[in-house]
Amino acid sequence: MPEIPKLILQVAITGTDTVPSQSPYIPITPDEIAEECYKCWKAGAAAVHLHIRESKDGRPSGSLDIWAELLKKVKKKCGDLVIGVTSGGAYGLTPEQRLSVVTEFKPEIASFTPESVSNTLHHIVPRVKEWKYDWEKDYLMSTYTGAFVNTFGEIIHFAKTMRESGTKPECEFFSTSGLYNTRWLYRERILEEPVMMQFVLGVLGGTGAYPSELLHLQTEALRIFGEGNFQWSVIGVGYPRQYTLGALAIAMFGHVRVGMEDNIYIRPGGVLAKSNVEMVEDIKTIAEIFGRELATPDEAREMLGLKGGDKVNF
Repeated sequence: MPEIPKLILQVAITGTDTVPSQSPYIPITPDEIAEECYKCWKAGAAAVHLHIRESKDGRPSGSLDIWAELLKKVKKKCGDLVIGVTSGGAYGLTPEQRLSVVTEFKPEIASFTPESVSNTLHHIVPRVKEWKYDWEKDYLMSTYTGAFVNTFGEIIHFAKTMRESGTKPECEFFSTSGLYNTRWLYRERILEEPVMMQFVLGVLGGTGAYPSELLHLQTEALRIFGEGNFQWSVIGVGYPRQYTLGALAIAMFGHVRVGMEDNIYIRPGGVLAKSNVEMVEDIKTIAEIFGRELATPDEAREMLGLKGGDKVNF
């Protein structure tokens, strides 16, 4: 019987695609986010993916001061946890503002989107009955006439900057085009193996959250890169996609990301998750059924080819 690989469980703690009016449990302040990281780490998560928000009203932010506070708190509180950051930042940031967290803090991992995508959040607006803050509705609606643009020049610049910083690009694919763009970067030796991939399925404007789409992306990645040259994970956006696609990825020997960036519900009928750790516990249960032991942070580092938590700048 072949050896069953360990499962890298990553948690996206807060994100930028949700607003406080959707759930009172979304972590906002550095202390709240760091505490969520600690709970998830203690429950078995190997890695976290971080965004930042303004403490006073939960608005997504790109402030390097907030980044510094958060990263130092998470590192101090969470021992060997793999700490990853977004290079997508928040809607409205310039490419250089988005990339500044990498150049300033040189984390082990940073998200990297090698394609443009017209993902939109406007459909959330009719679901919100009462707004907690004035900025929320306009923020969500701004995505209706905008797009998450990543030109090829920016893609190359981001990849090379991450390489110079010793930061592993976490390639996020919203469609097959991201996979093919990554193939070009890999062939040009701008990206190094093992290539780290996140298949993001279920955003409005991107690829649908269907098992057939996950199978297609994984099969194409295997054909293009070859076995052993990449690691892949799935992000199922929304409930129950986080679990249905997560279970499929576990069965296929891939990895899984969960968390309140991608989903705020824990059970049918609109039951809100009160903590990210609830999702971690659910995935642990599914993994146990499939015989997938959770990877430790250091095992995840070895699998992904990371530089180590002692080589970051925070």
